[in-house]
Amino acid sequence: MTKHFTLRNMMMALCAVAILFAFGSCNNNAKRFKEAAMKLDNTGYIFDDWDDWPEGGMRNMGGHLASLISLNELEKMLPCPLYVSGPHHGGQWDLYSDDFGHYNPKAIQYLADLAQKVVSDKDFVAASKPLVDKYLFYQMHSLMAIHGVMYDETLFDKEGRDQLFADYLDEDNYSDYPYYFIQNIFTYDDSNVFDYYRYEFFSFWARRWKDGTIDPFYDGLNTVFMAYYPDYEYNTEDYFYNEWGDEGEYWETEYNYELEPDEPVTDAERINENEAVAMIRKAVGNLDNTYLVLSNEFDYWPECGIRVMGGHLFSLISLKTLNRMLPCDLYVSGPHSYNRWELEDPNQFGYYNPDAIRYLGNLAKKVVADKQFVANTKPLVDKYLKLQMDIMKGLYDGLNNKDIVADKDQVLSDIMSSQGRSFAAAGEFLETMSWHIKDEASVFGNTGEMFLYWWGRRNADGTMEPFHDILETVYNAYYGE
Repeated sequence: MTKHFTLRNMMMALCAVAILFAFGSCNNNAKRFKEAAMKLDNTGYIFDDWDDWPEGGMRNMGGHLASLISLNELEKMLPCPLYVSGPHHGGQWDLYSDDFGHYNPKAIQYLADLAQKVVSDKDFVAASKPLVDKYLFYQMHSLMAIHGVMYDETLFDKEGRDQLFADYLDEDNYSDYPYYFIQNIFTYDDSNVFDYYRYEFFSFWARRWKDGTIDPFYDGLNTVFMAYYPDYEYNTEDYFYNEWGDEGEYWETEYNYELEPDEPVTDAERINENEAVAMIRKAVGNLDNTYLVLSNEFDYWPECGIRVMGGHLFSLISLKTLNRMLPCDLYVSGPHSYNRWELEDPNQFGYYNPDAIRYLGNLAKKVVADKQFVANTKPLVDKYLKLQMDIMKGLYDGLNNKDIVADKDQVLSDIMSSQGRSFAAAGEFLETMSWHIKDEASVFGNTGEMFLYWWGRRNADGTMEPFHDILETVYNAYYGE
């Protein structure tokens, strides 16, 4: 099982933390790091992927910080090798290896010592604080919060903490529990950095646990963070939903995959249109960093059916957050509530509110109106959503093509009465559509009836057309030529 945040997502942890830690030294390095820190308003971005600076995760932040001090330059400053093992060599990163870089504890301790010396310069701290506030606070706070929770003795003993880190990093024996646990961590930051990138920050600490550098890394981070934010204090109730029991017994607790309070959205919680558009764009740009919020489903993203696709997309924008974007309730009836799905009810399903779907359609138009955004995110949409959109679009077009199906209502009636199984007219329609829908990944062949069942439900709740409008808006923006 490939982890959600692989080396490719985490390789910039070096520069991200090193520059945070190494704002100076007692000799030439001091001047170099201070100069770099004072240029945080003028960074470049060394990668070609989605740029979310300054509200990105470890990779995005690191891609900017590396424009100030490169890996090659940093390695030359150190008195010892930066890595003891791993794929990175000669001042260059290998981003496609199955392994990750194991840092040299002596090198990290050296950087932590530099941090202590540099933040003793109070004039420098005062001069650089506006830049740190703007560009680095959210990322540092996220790292501090996760480390605080992991080393909270009211939640974990050493055995429980080690087990959680080990389970997260184990490629062969995948466990859902670390992902459930991480969802319980939160911050009150007035940005979405932690919500969108919490797994990157956790992955960084898990790898530092693995390579034995978690303590010197934290020492350096804590030194810098407390110099800029001396009022910071970790308290369990400020950073963790404590629903797990004592002494690290996280694996014995049942988990409901969404952890925000399951209560109606208040007017004060509503997200305005411009903020919603920005959040959706950020989510699309983060399609490489999803996870499956449905714990009982087999995960075969991205070559998957509609339920698994939805389970990944809602890791980027939760059901509660989606409700907050709307001026009305998302559902008018059914088993689902404001922040919980009931997916196993055999007798009822969620009836969407047509007004809510039309509102989402207007948001979709605004999201894809930015042509540069569409161009930047097209590789992600190609990889993660095009297959499913092709199937949904193909089925809708087929249902409305008299040359393919004479009685659309009968097809939809059959798929509904059979609860998503190929039956009678629905089975004949799906067999015909197998010749019309390109399906090199066998997504339609494996789960085509569930896509048709989804359209059947949307026909039943009166949202088929507004949902199709959204599909057409997005599809034409990316594939209209």
